[in-house]
Amino acid sequence: MKNLVTILLLSFIASTAYSQSSYAGSASCKTCHSTIHDNWKLSGHPYKIQKLQGGNGPVYPVLTAQKTVGNVVNYELKSGVPAAPESLLWSQIGFVLGGYHSNARFLDTAGYIIYGNKRQYNLSTSKWVSYTSGTATKGTYSYGCYRCHTTGAQKIKTAEFQMYPGIEGSWAEAGVGCEGCHGPSLAHTTNPATKPPKEGLNTCNGCHARDRNDSINTFPWNNRVEWQPRTVNSVSTGFIRHREQGDMMLASKHSGLTCVTCHDPHKGVYFNQGGIKSTTTCQSCHANKNITGHESAVTKAECTDCHMPFAARNGDQLTPYISEQSTHFWKIITDSITMFNNLEDIASTSVPPVTYKFIKKDVNGKSGLTLDYTCLQCHTNKNVGWASSYAKNMHAGISSVIQSSAVPSAYSLSQNYPNPFNPSTTIGFSLPKASFVSLKVYSITGALVSTVINGQMAAGRHDVSFNASDLSSGVYVYKIIAGDFAYSRKMTVVK
Repeated sequence: MKNLVTILLLSFIASTAYSQSSYAGSASCKTCHSTIHDNWKLSGHPYKIQKLQGGNGPVYPVLTAQKTVGNVVNYELKSGVPAAPESLLWSQIGFVLGGYHSNARFLDTAGYIIYGNKRQYNLSTSKWVSYTSGTATKGTYSYGCYRCHTTGAQKIKTAEFQMYPGIEGSWAEAGVGCEGCHGPSLAHTTNPATKPPKEGLNTCNGCHARDRNDSINTFPWNNRVEWQPRTVNSVSTGFIRHREQGDMMLASKHSGLTCVTCHDPHKGVYFNQGGIKSTTTCQSCHANKNITGHESAVTKAECTDCHMPFAARNGDQLTPYISEQSTHFWKIITDSITMFNNLEDIASTSVPPVTYKFIKKDVNGKSGLTLDYTCLQCHTNKNVGWASSYAKNMHAGISSVIQSSAVPSAYSLSQNYPNPFNPSTTIGFSLPKASFVSLKVYSITGALVSTVINGQMAAGRHDVSFNASDLSSGVYVYKIIAGDFAYSRKMTVVK
């Protein structure tokens, strides 16, 4: 009975997959699409897996990029793997997985994944680390893995792959080639009028969203984002599992967009090759969202540093809250909680079941990152309670978290600058000690028009950006109440 089920499953796969003989190979695309092909060749897709030849090591484009996060992380990322794993020769390696930007793992000449100490190379830290699966020394390279590392992947083992017992099935081309997304194109190369079916992996989410329900697999956590706990430098923390961009995006307010809204899929991202379109920026849709004290000219901070922090881990982490892959939620949960308060457990269907952790969704199916990954990545000596006091209504005009090291000796409220203004101005005030602060704006007749701050603030000098886009021209009064201090000043909007 078991053999019958296997035969039926393989028959189903064969009937729903394209024959590998219908693939032409990425090199055939270069004749007509040379620029796109050359861009693709410099991206990470071709190097998801490489078959080694003649005892030589893998080949990568020589690329470097400087990676920084505030003044906390600064390193040079270099493509490539410096050597074969310890005690092994390249002639003992059949295939290399990755090695372009994140990590590298290895298959032996029989196609088995090599486990053990110093069997994974992490590019972000230039370190060899363990790659283990219990006490096993090797493991099968399964369809669930190579379907996203290759083009034309199938569970059926072709004659060419009989020599690799460690590989579950076969593929048409190593790496994610042109036909991995556009579909098999042999007919197109002989007759350009015959268009590729665009039914390879079909969408980015075919690989950039993990553990999806399909015709072969069923998961109780379909379309969910997995989070894996870790301890880093004695800090209890964790990171999102790699390749979850699609599920994060579907749980965001950007779910109506597509990956190519911001990405050029033929170009690389990690080495600044134009993979992020220069014509599409955060400001294209979200104008006037600067935060006083956090402008790029002051802190070198960009929108993505807070809204797309490096909290997804594939190779290695750099700090307790910084890894090497960006997140795609964009939403920041400003409550005073850590990620441990933003998780739920879901058990697998195995016997006995295994429990995994997933980021919560709200009633609208949306998720986000907590402040430990957005604020504490740079403000390493603070906590989420401190961060929450600044983060709420950040873009509506909250004071910068950049503060003078000298604590003021008295409360004060400064005249806004510029004044008159249109549409934004800065209001400064000082607190000699931590205080609950109310800063509100009134019309000249005394009607409340805006609450700028209403919460606990730390001692120090603060600057608030106030935006009057919704107000008409005229004179307004802004008033602060902090402790037993209360003071008002006038400002003028001119449009």
